[in-house]
Amino acid sequence: METQYLRTLIMAVEQGSFSRAAEKLHLTQSAVSQRLKNMEACCAVQLLDRSGPVLKPTPAGQHVLEAARQIIALEEAMLSGLERLAERKNLAISCTMATGVAHMPDLLHEFSVTHPDVEDLRFLFNTPQQALDGLRAGEFDVAIVEHLCDQDFSSLRSEPLPPDRMVFVGSPQLGLCATEVTLEALYPFKLFTRRDGCSCYDLLCRNLIELGGSVGKFNGVMMSDDYALMCKDLLAVRGIAYVSEAVVARYLGSGELVEYRPKGFDNVRQRSMVTRLCDASPLLLDFMGCARNFYLKNA
Repeated sequence: METQYLRTLIMAVEQGSFSRAAEKLHLTQSAVSQRLKNMEACCAVQLLDRSGPVLKPTPAGQHVLEAARQIIALEEAMLSGLERLAERKNLAISCTMATGVAHMPDLLHEFSVTHPDVEDLRFLFNTPQQALDGLRAGEFDVAIVEHLCDQDFSSLRSEPLPPDRMVFVGSPQLGLCATEVTLEALYPFKLFTRRDGCSCYDLLCRNLIELGGSVGKFNGVMMSDDYALMCKDLLAVRGIAYVSEAVVARYLGSGELVEYRPKGFDNVRQRSMVTRLCDASPLLLDFMGCARNFYLKNA
């Protein structure tokens, strides 16, 4: 039974007549009368006593009336809750690991300072393809990803951000020249890098192939998503890493790690901010503006 029928019963009893109920409900008197007749047919019992000058509920009508008021109250509570949820300020962000470790904490802090009313702000680490697939599926509102020049952004809106620079790094105690080195000088060491499917690994492999090398020539390869553990191994002189410069910037600045530059290596990968074509909520636009300013300021 539709709740509009229940509301009609309540109004008819409260007003005491079909005509006044019709006026309150902005209906015709015949429409109100027909609704109540349909209700009585559905319940197989008379709900209203029409014998007097004022409509009154029958015993069965009183039972239905009490239940109707409870149902209407539940409906109103449900709709009110949905309205509150619609007003919540939520933002789901996906990013690659390098962005998440090197930039996202400071970026989210800046955004939170200007948007303290955001109730649900979350971000997840993903490979570029996982982030873009999640955007297309509606799992995220925005993604910031490092990627190669042939990344597929079809059906999405992408905006370029300052690019990311990749570096080979290791401890000074390895005894390698801290500027230009040959690939042959790096091969005897264990290589720490990200997993297959990440743009840093893809860029590494493309460079090695173009220079006639391969990942297999290193003295073992350790793939890890844990940058903290990777840096710990590097500081303990356990190998070298191919990693985003932003992730190891403080170690390079302190001299605890040094950069190695194989001749002919293309160490630049692109960075983009990506959203769905149809998404332009005020909160999302504010975040995009904050991210734009953050990267320009820190480029």
